[in-house]
Amino acid sequence: MTARGPDDYYHFQATARGVHSLDDVRRIAESKAHIYDRIVAPWLPAERTAPIAELACGHGSFLWWLKERGFTQGTGIDASPEQIALARQTGAQTHEQDVLAWLRAQPAASWRALVGIDLVEHLPKDAFLVLLAEAKRVLAPGGALILRLPNGDSPLVGMNLFNDVTHVWTYTSNCLETLAAMHGFAAASFVDEAESAIRDRRWFKLPLHRACKTVLNFLFRAASYERVRGWSPHLWARFTTASL
Repeated sequence: MTARGPDDYYHFQATARGVHSLDDVRRIAESKAHIYDRIVAPWLPAERTAPIAELACGHGSFLWWLKERGFTQGTGIDASPEQIALARQTGAQTHEQDVLAWLRAQPAASWRALVGIDLVEHLPKDAFLVLLAEAKRVLAPGGALILRLPNGDSPLVGMNLFNDVTHVWTYTSNCLETLAAMHGFAAASFVDEAESAIRDRRWFKLPLHRACKTVLNFLFRAASYERVRGWSPHLWARFTTASL
């Protein structure tokens, strides 16, 4: 049998997740829409014609969500031909290209938002620093870099970080704040995904979630003298550039 490598694993993701057609892309977009609506939508520009790029767009479910919410200038970039073939079916402009190479080719201050969902954990540390530097350069004043990554603040981070052979690293919110300041971003903010991921029966599940989190925080603090900033395996981060 031919030996397989991490790149083969990534290219196999669309097949592994049962994504074969535009209908599958729509289905996944609908299953994530409540999270995007609660976390990402408030971070995006108000103007529906603002240029927004998704870095490592994969099969294009987020691009489909952008289109459904009325954003007309969504662009997807991904190095996988299999993923781009699916993403192109959403009607968004797509580029089959390495994300860092694409960023380096963009004019300064040319994008209002850059979104990287489940991207950071695939990058070596040096590459992530390049991404931050290039993102800061190409974002317009008041623009935002929006990321979803394994939650380094959470004791449950391994459920995300070690769930893919191509994952190499992740970060805490404290580390991300430092990196954002180091690269000249004006502010950094974070959202633990846990509450936003609760889709149905929130009237019951949300109070129960908060009560359980309070108890866990108390027990963890008593046992370890450490404060847990988030429990979800998934963390959302927004780095914003200064407005004019």
